[in-house]
This record gives sequence, C-alpha cells and structure tokens, in this order.
Amino acid sequence: MKKNTQIGVYVWRLCPIHVWHELLISIMRESYGNDFLQILWSSNAQFSLRNFFNYSERRGFYKMRFPDQKIVWMPDYWTDEDWLLALDDILIAFWWFEDRDELLDKVTFIGWCDEDVDFFLKDWRKVDIINRFDWSTPKISATEVRDALIHNRSLDWLLHPEIHDEVRSLFQSKWEKFKKL
Repeated sequence: MKKNTQIGVYVWRLCPIHVWHELLISIMRESYGNDFLQILWSSNAQFSLRNFFNYSERRGFYKMRFPDQKIVWMPDYWTDEDWLLALDDILIAFWWFEDRDELLDKVTFIGWCDEDVDFFLKDWRKVDIINRFDWSTPKISATEVRDALIHNRSLDWLLHPEIHDEVRSLFQSKWEKFKKL
C-alpha cells in the first residue's frame, strides 16, 4: 500500500457470494485499485439459514472468483465497541497504520444502503454508499440465493456460473442436516 492511499473496506457475510457482491467488488477495484479489503463477519456464527455456510466455505467461494483478492475473517463479539476495537486492530496490523486516528483518516467503509453504514457513521467513520436500491444495479440478496437453493430454482442471474455447481452441491449436502436441527 502506498503511504497516503485511501483504503476501501467492506464488511459482509457473503453467504454465499452472488452477482451483486461481484459488481460491488468491481466498483471497489475501480475506486481503490488493490487497496481494499473484504472482511467476512459472523465467521463464528452458529449454523443457521442466514449463516448456512461456514467461514472456510464462504472464503472458498470467494477465492474461486477472486483468487488474488485480500480477505480476512471477523468473528462476532458481545458488544459493538469490542467488535470495532477488533476491526481496528485488524486494519492497523494489515496496513501498518500508526494508530486509530490515521486509520480513521485513510479507511472508507463501503455499504450498499444506509443501514449497512449506519453502524460506522455512529462511530464517526468515513463511508461510501453504493446504493443497491436505486435501480442502477441489480437488487439481489443472499437470502434470495438461499431461497433459490432451498426450492431448487435456477441460480442464473444470482451466482456467477463458475460457482453454481459448487454452491448447489454444498448446499444440498448440508440441507438435510439443517432440516433436522
């Protein structure tokens, strides 16, 4: 990283990665070059429909599409303050910031709606909203992808074809176990 470069950070579940995520990654590349980081949060969350794929599975889907892109995991914490402190520690270590003040100056948190970035705004962090609700981009959610998987519908227009089979196969292998919970 160049010393005075602005860093883009997106914190998301990617459960699983879908075409909107991929569009956002392309936009981030245009805006930040290689100076952006994907953070997978809820990486230690209990197995549920919302957190159906564990960290290594989500990371695997991501790396199938973006093998050279930076990605780290972020567990859940009991409080927002602890979560933000851990996030700052990761970012300071990853980019060798001197301190939190430098981090706050050089990091922009990216979201796709006000709700995504509200958490960061309350902590006085810089944000950039790439709005998925203004009809300028496809409006797709991981919930929609999981619903298509549950009902064995097409994943066309939801997932990149390169990961269709892998996601569907893994989902089917875990679905029976999930229904017994």
